This record gives sequence, C-alpha cells and structure tokens, in this order.
Amino acid sequence: MIKIEGLTILLGSFRLKDFSIEIAEGEFHFLLGPTGSGKTLILESIIGLHKPKKGKIWIGEKEIQTLPPERREISYVPQDLALFPHLNVRENILYGIKAKNHSLKTYEEYVGSLIQVMKVGHLLERYPANLSGGEKKRVALLRALAPKPKLLLLDEPLSGLDPSIKFEIQQLLKTLHASFHPTVLCVSHDFEEAYLLGDKMTIFIDGKVEQVGKRDDVFLKPRSQKVAQFLGLKNLYRGKVLSKEDFDQRWILGINGLRFSVPGSACQDQMEAGKEVDLYIRPEEVMILREGKSVKESLKKNIFEGKISDIADRGRHHTILFQDKEEKIFFEISIPNYAFRNLDLSIGKSVKVALRDESLWVMS
Repeated sequence: MIKIEGLTILLGSFRLKDFSIEIAEGEFHFLLGPTGSGKTLILESIIGLHKPKKGKIWIGEKEIQTLPPERREISYVPQDLALFPHLNVRENILYGIKAKNHSLKTYEEYVGSLIQVMKVGHLLERYPANLSGGEKKRVALLRALAPKPKLLLLDEPLSGLDPSIKFEIQQLLKTLHASFHPTVLCVSHDFEEAYLLGDKMTIFIDGKVEQVGKRDDVFLKPRSQKVAQFLGLKNLYRGKVLSKEDFDQRWILGINGLRFSVPGSACQDQMEAGKEVDLYIRPEEVMILREGKSVKESLKKNIFEGKISDIADRGRHHTILFQDKEEKIFFEISIPNYAFRNLDLSIGKSVKVALRDESLWVMS
C-alpha cells in the first residue's frame, strides 16, 4: 500500500494543499488533471526532489518523506526520459541495480524477462542517440523497473509518440503490468491511455482532488459537472427534479421544458422534488429508432422526436447532432459506422431517438 496524506507544496507561485491518495500494491493508478495543475510537481515531491511544506508518505508501514531520494525505493520516468547518453541500452537498464550495489546475478532472470517483454534485446549495444522515440520510452521504462522499486512514477509516458508507436507502447505497458504487477502512479491528461491501462484514477483540478475511483466509475459516473467537463463529456444539462414515480422508483426531471424519466440507480445522491441537478447523457448509449420497427418496453420512457442537424465523420464512428422538434434541446449521439450506413442518415432527416437507462446519469 502506498499512502500520501496531507501533502502541502509551496513552490514559487504554486500552491498545493492537503493532497492525499492511496494506491494498493500492484495497482496502476492514474493522476489526471489539466496541464499546469501541478501533477509533475507532485511526482517530484513524492520521489524527494522537492521538500513539501508538510504531509506524510508511506510505502507499506514505512514513512519515507524525510528520506533522501535514493533510499525511498521509488523509480521515476520523467517526460524527457533522462537516459544517460554515454551509456548503451544495457548499461542504462542496469544502472539502478549497480547504483544500489546489488548483485547483478540476483536480478539476471528478472531483467531478462523485462527485456523480452519490452522487445529490446536487439538494442542492448546501441546508445540513446541511435534510438527512436518509442525505443527510448521502452528503455527508460526498463531502467526504472530493473531495480524492483516499491513504486514506479510515470510522467506522461506516451507523450510525443506517433499514433502507431503509441498504441504499441500502450500494449507493451499493459503486458508489462499484467506480467510483473508493479505499483504505478502515472500522471497524464490522455483519457484513452488512462482508460486502457488504469485500474483506478484520481481527478485533480485546481489543486483539489475532485474524484477517486475505478475507471468505469469515473468515466461513466462523474461526481460533478467540473469532472465531467474536464473529461470532455458531452450532453450535460442543468435541470430540476419534478416528481417521483413511486411504482418503479424513477424520477422525473424537467430540462428546458422537456421531461426525462430517470431510474433511481442512475442518480448519484438522494433525490427530492425541487432539487436542481445535472443530467449527463452518454452519446454512445442513445438509440436512433428505425421507422416501423417495434420498440422495447424498456426504451419507451424517454423517446424524443426531432431531426438531425449535423453529422461528423470521426473515422471509426459518426457523431450525430440531434435537435428535438420543439428546438428545446439538442445532444450528440455516437454510432458505429455500420449502424450509420444501415440507418441511411442525413442532415435534416426526421428521426426518433430513445435514451437507454444506461445512457443517463444524474449529478447533484
């Protein structure tokens, strides 16, 4: 267990107060926040490059915030990777083990497995100047993992890579974590990367932890409009609770003169009539109904008539902008390409849409 409690950092104009986080052993934890929010400074303070004003850091039962960096058993991969240019790949990888005066023989099998998983065996005699960006990333990760740290800190590990190389490193990281189970705290603003690799995540905005949870809980059930907006989620609406349908535990929300029926399971907190709330509609869970086809009973609670006001081809899917017939609301719908073709959609076409219960989430 890694535990950070009440970390307070004052450095120049930057102020961070009472930052706390817990990371289970073997967990891949993401710290997500806007650029310039101080995420890198948090990592540098954890490893011991900056002295916090106050706060405590535990690795297991051991309190480490007063220890020098070399005694904290933490490895750090910065954005610039910081490979040693005068050492070849093999020497870079083994550097941490030698620096701690550990026996290379003891680590031989483990390091060999790392090299195999990260596919750098053919690079061992090369120097950093002769490596591609993706190869440098792999070597930096290997050098950090070789001495078996209690905690691995990653700062934007996939930044600056071409899409194809980025995907390759993502898959290697996933395999690496599944094979060796290092405890990782990764700073990023890449949501796709966090969703693919992360077990849990912390959303950090304006110097404050806004939400902590498993990836699906964070992305599908944001705790506030601020979190939802940071995650780039669309279809956010301010409304009011109108009434409760006691017979099936649903709530009726009023938004811009329209009524939405929401199950109690899709509500973040306790609901009551008159309460103002934020409704989030997940674009990928909205259905465009086929003309003349029967509609399931479960979809009849929220059906709206309107037209398509815009279409955007996103490559792997299409984004449809729907506007109701009374022009009181519009929202985005995300559909795969095959469904787009089958529905024969075009701008201006009249359609009916149904909101699955899975598409709805209400925040207080």
